[in-house]
Amino acid sequence: MRTKSAVVLASVLSLVAVAVPLFAHHGTAIFYDIHKVLILKGTVTSFKYANPHSQLYFDVTDDKGKVTHWAAEMRNPRNLESYGHSLKELNEKFAPGTVLTVTGNPSRAGAPVVEFGKAVRAADGWCLCNHEGGIGSEAPGAPIEGQDDN
Repeated sequence: MRTKSAVVLASVLSLVAVAVPLFAHHGTAIFYDIHKVLILKGTVTSFKYANPHSQLYFDVTDDKGKVTHWAAEMRNPRNLESYGHSLKELNEKFAPGTVLTVTGNPSRAGAPVVEFGKAVRAADGWCLCNHEGGIGSEAPGAPIEGQDDN
């Protein structure tokens, strides 16, 4: 009986040990409000092409001149590559000083972070769009902060 209990316990522990990593990757809705969309106009400070998520850092200046340092969580490098984007291309497109508009879902914690939806460069209209860069959405039907209703 003792041997049978030990085998059952070892089996259960083995299953738990295998299952825990499956829950390690988080869902977007836990950290970001997928029902809200922010549209932010800013200037790139840096771009990090790294696992598990690439990051776009940019500064947004409000009407009073106050600068807020923002981050956009993007897809990982392999996903970006699968859409045909190379490290070289993205480093050029997101070079420091580049003016752009970033759209994404805001952090639930109120931090200046968004789940990347898209980025449009002001200079030439180049766009990392259609969820190539992230899984944030434009949430059809959701209120869009930062955009006029006209």
